[in-house]
Amino acid sequence: MKIAFLSQLRTAALRFNNKLSFFRSLLRLSLGLGVLGALSSCTTDFEVEADWKDIPIVYGFLSTQDTAHYLRIEKAFLEPGGNALTIAQLADSLYYGPEVQVMLEKTATGELFVLERVDGNLEGYVREGGTFANVPNILYKIRKETINLKTADEVRLSIDRGAGKELVTAETAVIGDLRLIETLPREPITLGGYNAELRIGWEVSTVAKLFDLRFLIHYRESRPDNPALFDQKTLEFILDKSIEREDESNRVSYFLRSGDFFQFMASNLPVLTSGVRFFEGIDIGLVAAGEAFLELSKIGQANLGITSANEVPIYTNLSEGRGIFSSKASALRENLSLGPVALDSLRNGIFTRDLGFQ
Repeated sequence: MKIAFLSQLRTAALRFNNKLSFFRSLLRLSLGLGVLGALSSCTTDFEVEADWKDIPIVYGFLSTQDTAHYLRIEKAFLEPGGNALTIAQLADSLYYGPEVQVMLEKTATGELFVLERVDGNLEGYVREGGTFANVPNILYKIRKETINLKTADEVRLSIDRGAGKELVTAETAVIGDLRLIETLPREPITLGGYNAELRIGWEVSTVAKLFDLRFLIHYRESRPDNPALFDQKTLEFILDKSIEREDESNRVSYFLRSGDFFQFMASNLPVLTSGVRFFEGIDIGLVAAGEAFLELSKIGQANLGITSANEVPIYTNLSEGRGIFSSKASALRENLSLGPVALDSLRNGIFTRDLGFQ
């Protein structure tokens, strides 16, 4: 049996939906629903085909920005000779019963918190259909005000499965606040010569180790059948999905070559043979993840060269089983404008002059 986890922001409602799409991957990663993004996606596959064995599967990311923390905790096993597709549709085969206790402990104080077993479908987190049973969608929940996590808090996850089995444990540190620096870049954004660099900066605790940075570029485009009418559109420009912290400073920077912005626009927008486009603004979106996610990312990049066996090792930071328990944070700067030089380059530059920007 192969079990896989796939971590899968314009005006008013439309722009809101685009912003939601930016964070969707990270949210799904946190709940094991499908990748952020975000900051960044991952896949963990493993084979289970042996004598009956209880194998815990955990996906959970703690964030001080969430109103509640949710962990996905499941089990994986296949009795020899069993039908994997049939078993995958049986909720009892995927989830532990109510007798299992899931706890979070603040290791500095010894405070222990027992999480509530809930149906994510009733919490607004509907599990997508597919190979695995999606009703119910068992998650483990604790409200933000109950545990009151702070930056750099060390937290231990413990899963008590009873029956004399050892506790399943994992530890993480809480990232805390993440802030995009308003002067890096200043507004309006200056994109000078094509080889000039734009500095994007943010502040975050040293707990954060890996970052996903992207632009959401908003524009209006006239309709081919009626040039008087315009559609609001958004283009997502992923600057980098795996930026690693280079030192222990609380400030992190990324440098974007101006020409890369215009080349991206040229490569991702069709030439307009009729009609016009109007630039409306840029949102800068950032997602940060903790040490465990950095290690997972490194494993995903390992052993994939042309001379490798293409067998990627499985990463887990659990004492037993498979999965990841870590921390995350996100930040957003909205509606940044472009300076006159950048707008002129968008209209008349060698890369984008055929895109119809006015």
